[in-house]
Amino acid sequence: MEITTMINRDLIDLDLKSSDQLGVIDELASLLVKQDRLDSKSSFIEGVLEREAHFTTGFGNGIAIPHCKSGTVKQASIVIGKMANGVDWKAMDDHDVHFVIMLAIPETEAGTTHLQILSKLSGKLIDEDFRNRLMSTNEKEDVLHLLNDCVIENNN
Repeated sequence: MEITTMINRDLIDLDLKSSDQLGVIDELASLLVKQDRLDSKSSFIEGVLEREAHFTTGFGNGIAIPHCKSGTVKQASIVIGKMANGVDWKAMDDHDVHFVIMLAIPETEAGTTHLQILSKLSGKLIDEDFRNRLMSTNEKEDVLHLLNDCVIENNN
């Protein structure tokens, strides 16, 4: 799995303005639209919200990993967002979310790419040092570097 095809500088916003979950999802989906990675922004958002309705993706420790497997997604993508003010995400630990890693996965890759990315990310996010470095960075390049290291490390 090549992470550089899934995320780039333009899919990272370390200064999100939204104050609620829907707004954050909308801001991040807009980044996907700008790179022509979605056929329908509204269908994608609907898919993410439907997933949230089944079980929160609020991972805990201030992080959420919303995701959607959908035919509207043209290319497997990772979108990163950070906000200074926390957002209520109904997280498992009842804390607000400050850092969002959103996955957009084509329906055709649902059983492969989706599970691989979720597994690698959730496994690495358990590591407090990794989590702190990721959440404290204010540089897009640092985020890319950390995610790339995460994927490479897990492939060895």
